[in-house]
Amino acid sequence: MPAPGIRRLPEPVRRRFQVATAMALEALVDTQTAHAFEFQALLHGRLEFDAALERYLREMRVHEPVATAVRTRVLVALERAESGAAPTLVASHDGEPAEEGWRRFSPEALVRGVRERQRKNDETERLIDLALARAEEAVIATHVDNAITFAALLEPHLGLKRAVQEYVAAVGEAGSRGQAIFQRTMARLADVHLPPFRARPELVAPLEGRR
Repeated sequence: MPAPGIRRLPEPVRRRFQVATAMALEALVDTQTAHAFEFQALLHGRLEFDAALERYLREMRVHEPVATAVRTRVLVALERAESGAAPTLVASHDGEPAEEGWRRFSPEALVRGVRERQRKNDETERLIDLALARAEEAVIATHVDNAITFAALLEPHLGLKRAVQEYVAAVGEAGSRGQAIFQRTMARLADVHLPPFRARPELVAPLEGRR
């Protein structure tokens, strides 16, 4: 439901607001789908597909209806990717000598196995952290582009600051991500509405002399 400030706008503006909201959500679905698919591919062989996808959606705080759209698109993309993939053959150990099989259960082998699993888990978490950080930046960049569109639409009626706030509310973002969207959008708008920033040597020099 639109906020009270939006409901007071002229009907044509409210319709454009609804269209802009739908387009913003579509852009977010596109961005989240691309990074969710990449996340799953990056962790292939480390996490099951369902676990990787749900981990991404949870860590990235992807809520409905975007989450359902992302799941569907990732599944479709995966099906298309696998339709042309060659079958994977798994080697059998049935012919392994008995003594070789028992060696896998020796104390030294068990310790090595624990260390290897820990190393693999640490590497998996490192990959997850990096992939999520990259995805977060892409999502915020998409939000900023969307918010600028909202600002252009609503500025004559609400002003820039309020227009950006309305965008953040419309897409249901809050907390640190909502603050980042607001701050980066306002900074981008400052580049448009303010004269270019110029560092003034006469102000910087006295400060450097105090060091």
